[in-house]
Amino acid sequence: MNSPRNAAPDSGLTPGGNPAEPGTLTWSGPEIPSLYGLRGLAAFTVVLSHLGLAAFNANYAVICFFVLSGFLITHLLLREFDRTGDISLRQFYTRRALRIFPAFYGYAACYIAGRLVVRLPIDWPTLISCLTYTSNYYFAFSGQPLATMIHAWSLAVEEQFYLLWPLIVWRLHGNRPLMMKILAATIAAVWIYRWIAVLYAFDGTYIFCAFETRADALAIGCLIAVASRERCLPRWVIEARWLAAIAIVAVILASALVINGPRYSWSLVAVAFAVILIQSVAHARTRWYRFLNSRLLHALGVISYSLYLYHPFSNRLPGKLHTLPIGVAFALLLATASYWIVERPFLTLKDRLSKAHRPAAG
Repeated sequence: MNSPRNAAPDSGLTPGGNPAEPGTLTWSGPEIPSLYGLRGLAAFTVVLSHLGLAAFNANYAVICFFVLSGFLITHLLLREFDRTGDISLRQFYTRRALRIFPAFYGYAACYIAGRLVVRLPIDWPTLISCLTYTSNYYFAFSGQPLATMIHAWSLAVEEQFYLLWPLIVWRLHGNRPLMMKILAATIAAVWIYRWIAVLYAFDGTYIFCAFETRADALAIGCLIAVASRERCLPRWVIEARWLAAIAIVAVILASALVINGPRYSWSLVAVAFAVILIQSVAHARTRWYRFLNSRLLHALGVISYSLYLYHPFSNRLPGKLHTLPIGVAFALLLATASYWIVERPFLTLKDRLSKAHRPAAG
């Protein structure tokens, strides 16, 4: 049974049975339903993929993270403006810093401490690029990623998105049709540019890591959020449940067959995850929805950030300990410890600051 926290509409109907506006995703409660479950599944997919299960594609899980991030950040920014008549960039960046930096720098401190304990050298230029969230470009042009910090490239892409997109929303929040046109043009431009980059044999690491080659998934998530709040989502996209099944099959096929090469399949997978996101939020009476909002997946979603951060340590386990069950258990243990010791105190502080500086709606 769904808790009130995760109550959500079904086919455009609110829990009370009143029709929602066409083209709008609606839900009750402060949390967007299914997002924790989708995050948890994506993070767990990354863990399984990096522990050697070829059936799971970590790159596609990262695309899912990008779509979710674009959707959530845009939703929060527009909701703030709709409630208060303003967007506080200072508060936004403060909240993001408290959400992101403590856990990541805690992970980096563990990495440095581990290298010092076993007396291994530290590649400081590469590490500094990770600590400054520029590792995606450092890896792209130097070709020297650190094995235990290699996943920092995706965190750099997201941080660059956090720096740029709120400024654009703050500037254009009064002209959301223009915002949607810019997002649609950005998505098309990235697809064309990435196709050109592959066609002309740009360095593969650059195509994989650069912000301008990966921003389409983030922009797709942003577009869903703006279109939903503007009631511009086609109603059939929300109501046609078979679309979710097609999208899931598309992701599986792309992962198994690597359709048209990995750089081309990213576009297909990003669109598929957009459909899965819409369907996952919209339909409260489906088994998929109940699965995503189960206690287990919600708990996994809560620790998903730390799980993504710390899972590379599972690949450093020695000898007979380097097995799938032990690796998964070790990653979950580290993630849980990171969440309660590092993340939770700063998230509590973030919530307090948000409440203290929340202006009354005009």
